Amino acid sequence: MAESRPAFDPFREGIQLFNEEYFFEAHDVWEALWREEHGEARLFLQGLIQVAAGFHHVKNGNVRGALALFEKALTKLRRYPARYMEIDSRALIEAVEARRAVIGRPGQDPGAMRLEFPKIL
Repeated sequence: MAESRPAFDPFREGIQLFNEEYFFEAHDVWEALWREEHGEARLFLQGLIQVAAGFHHVKNGNVRGALALFEKALTKLRRYPARYMEIDSRALIEAVEARRAVIGRPGQDPGAMRLEFPKIL
């Protein structure tokens, strides 16, 4: 008898990739969902995509790009309730704000940062 597998859930896959710090890959998975979404979740997905892309930039030392994406993402994510699409969006917003404050310090050397990346809960 064939073992049944759970259906592929790209949203959850994106969360797993993000939490494993595969930010570019999480961005790609969520972007495919975003392209298909036409409801109220579209803007939220775009915010998640921008957060993932921002942390991808952080990993590559592009602080300016990361800060710009975080600003755009936070503007979108703040429009939603504290818990949305089964995500603690409030905790994610707070984590992004905290990291943004660290990387945005004047004179911060991206190569010397020991930034702990957030997890999506």
